[in-house]
This record gives sequence, C-alpha cells and structure tokens, in this order.
Amino acid sequence: MKKLKTFFAQDTVLTGIVAGVGSELGFCIVLAAALAIAGEPMGAHIRWFGGMYIPLILVLHHYARKREQLRVTKTLIVVLLATFLPFITYLLKAQIITLE
Repeated sequence: MKKLKTFFAQDTVLTGIVAGVGSELGFCIVLAAALAIAGEPMGAHIRWFGGMYIPLILVLHHYARKREQLRVTKTLIVVLLATFLPFITYLLKAQIITLE
C-alpha cells in the first residue's frame, strides 16, 4: 500500500497515464459488470460509457489543486483529450448522438 501511495505522489508522466487511464477503465469495468448483471446489452447503452470522464476530471482536479505536480496535471489533460475526442467522434459517426 505504501508503494502505491508513493507511486501516485510522484510527478511523472507515467503516474498521470496510470491515474487517468486507470480511472477511466475502473468506471468502464464497473459499468460493464452492472449491465451484465442486469442483463442489458452494452451496445444499447454506449452513451453511458461517457461517464468514464467524471472520475478522470475528479483526478485531474485533485492533481491540479496540489500545484506541485504540474507534469501529472498536463499528462491528465492530454489523456482526457486523447480519449474524449475519439469517443465523441465514434458517437457522431455511429449516429448515437447527432448534431442538429
């Protein structure tokens, strides 16, 4: 547990990637498990996976408030953009959401 705490206290790019992608994957795994337990198809609820950005934004807020971990904060912003833009592009191309 102490090693995990010291890992997330570092100001490295790897820490930002692990924290950002890990928070997104954690949400997606829990949502997929909940949908499987409920017997709902995941394809019908793709928009719900947009909620994966809530934990990422909270992690970003946490690291931005500390102010001494600028490298992690910048990496989290890049992770947010690098995952959000393809997700929205997919939703638009699949016509799951539309712009009118």
